[in-house]
Amino acid sequence: MQLHPRRYLDDTTRVGFIGTLLTGTTAPWFAPILETSSPLLQDFNAFMVEFEAVFGDSDKARTSANKLHRLQQGTRSAIVYASEFRQPACDVNWGEVALIDQFRCGFRDDVQDLLLTLADPSSFSEASTQAIWCDNCLFERRQEKKVTSNAQLWNSHPTTLPLVPQTTPVARPASFGPAPM
Repeated sequence: MQLHPRRYLDDTTRVGFIGTLLTGTTAPWFAPILETSSPLLQDFNAFMVEFEAVFGDSDKARTSANKLHRLQQGTRSAIVYASEFRQPACDVNWGEVALIDQFRCGFRDDVQDLLLTLADPSSFSEASTQAIWCDNCLFERRQEKKVTSNAQLWNSHPTTLPLVPQTTPVARPASFGPAPM
């Protein structure tokens, strides 16, 4: 609706558009509003307040804080972790320093170790950039080690097959005729 404001000029159009997107338990909730021509159909803000009251999280900040405390990078890339961290971070009022600290706590040990070598970030955005850079460097190093270890493995086990077959001459009885050249 924000991207196409001319398409959704009035509240009725906005509420109607939202209504077409509802599925699951929300669709049966919307049906009586539509069938009874509820005043909510003409007031988008009132509709959204009612919708949030029924289906929204009553304590979004606490829910988001719990998500942030449990969130870990694990085997994922730092980019995926940072993206997943940003959503609940929008719903808490912690300030930059607390967000950065919690963000850093969720990284794998190797990323945290490399972050210690960098200057403290002044913003969450900078912390995210640093962490992604560290994770990418560690990934590249792991790839280099794989290539090096594969090359060492190849060089340490040369082929044992001779390139030219070696035969031991066999003494032939004179009755077999001349010996092969």
